[in-house]
Amino acid sequence: MKKVDWVERWFQIAAGLNGLAVLVVLAVYSYGGWFSRLRADDYCQSVYLLTARNFLDATIKAYDSWLGRYSIVSFVQLTEWVGAWGPRLMAGVILSMWLIFLTWLISEIGKTIRIHFQFITSLWIAGLIIFLSLYQSTVLYQLLYWRATLPYTIPLAFFVGIAAFILRYMRLPYQKSRALWTGTLAALLVFYAGGFGESTGALQVGILLAAVLVVWLTGLGGQRKDILSILITLLGIAMISVLVIGLSPGTSVRLNAIMTRSTVYNPIELSRDVVVFTFQFLVNVFRTSPIPNLIALFVSLLAIYFISSNANEDVSRISSTHIRTALLMIPLIMFFIGGCSFAPSAFVRTFPLGRVRFAAQFALTLCLVIEGGLLGILSKRIKLPLQVNVLRVLIVALLAVFALYPLQASSKIYASLAQYRNFAAAWDERDVQIRQAVAEGKQDVVVVQLDSVGDVGEYKGFGGPNYWINVCAADYYGLHTLVAP
Repeated sequence: MKKVDWVERWFQIAAGLNGLAVLVVLAVYSYGGWFSRLRADDYCQSVYLLTARNFLDATIKAYDSWLGRYSIVSFVQLTEWVGAWGPRLMAGVILSMWLIFLTWLISEIGKTIRIHFQFITSLWIAGLIIFLSLYQSTVLYQLLYWRATLPYTIPLAFFVGIAAFILRYMRLPYQKSRALWTGTLAALLVFYAGGFGESTGALQVGILLAAVLVVWLTGLGGQRKDILSILITLLGIAMISVLVIGLSPGTSVRLNAIMTRSTVYNPIELSRDVVVFTFQFLVNVFRTSPIPNLIALFVSLLAIYFISSNANEDVSRISSTHIRTALLMIPLIMFFIGGCSFAPSAFVRTFPLGRVRFAAQFALTLCLVIEGGLLGILSKRIKLPLQVNVLRVLIVALLAVFALYPLQASSKIYASLAQYRNFAAAWDERDVQIRQAVAEGKQDVVVVQLDSVGDVGEYKGFGGPNYWINVCAADYYGLHTLVAP
């Protein structure tokens, strides 16, 4: 067996080790979901379902009264059907769905640019992107373990799946029937994904607008008018979904309750704030989390350099000019779509909350991975002082070492779950107490207040029985009043 074959084999082993490492850390994140319990808005959302005649009635009630988001109730219904296991399994389900779709997207990107990714390599890079995105967030509980704010995470998996679906369609020859069912299914998915929230809905508009411009400017729209037509249709659907949320009675009620300043309608002032917020976000990310971002860039650079150095790969068809153009355009696209996700926050004159910034964080991590991959292809065309085979051996060694990072992070993440574990135990004990009181026929119950975790509110004595969380929690248990002084 030739030496290069052994190097290829060791690369696959390194990729397997890295893939296993990111699966371990994602498993730890999923395990944290076991300590997820109903909190704050969760009670209100469950009450919509408990008091409604059917699922559609619950969706309309939530849309009219507070949420304004027409897709979240469907997810709440799924967790309610599973019972107590629902909130505990949702983190694992979301992460699994996200990982599957992102692995598919990476594979489709590879096929589009004619680089063959082994399944383990696609899985490894997909898991790495998800891990690095979550690892940099300061509001992990809200992103994975609080049902009410999962709309800031779930749509991202849908966006990735839709992108992979469209890329696959682009690789296939045009057929009228295929174009029809692809466009119809994609339109339904876009409308559903856009209904989870105004921030992620605006992000989807930015992604599709960028896709339309890329297809049009690269000339692909002239070669395959069906692709451009589908993307323009999806863009229109995405904009409609944002309008449906923005014009809902529930959104008006929510804004009237939380707004302390007037909204921004001046497009120039709004655009300025969006640019400022996006710039502040990027400065903060690179200042506070340089290592995860460097890993996202260099791991993909090394991996793609190694793969593209294989003589069997056909990356030579991609001109260096196109790669350099893409290297310049992708950061601009990321800045644009990240700004789109911040637009609703700028509209209400508020710097985006941590959970709102997460979509932009995920887009940034994905952008860095793609940039690294393009640099890897370009580096292969530069004459370096070391022989290619020597570089390939060094790359395999470095990539094997990189597997230690997610493993080290997993131990830290596991340790941080202790506070959630303690809260879940206390919540279960209090839940048993409340249900026992209900069984005894009591209508006004006083329980011990629990320390809040994850910056999520609890029902308490402040505000009395009429405090909104107290009201929703009381309705959920079928009580007249429920307080925790």
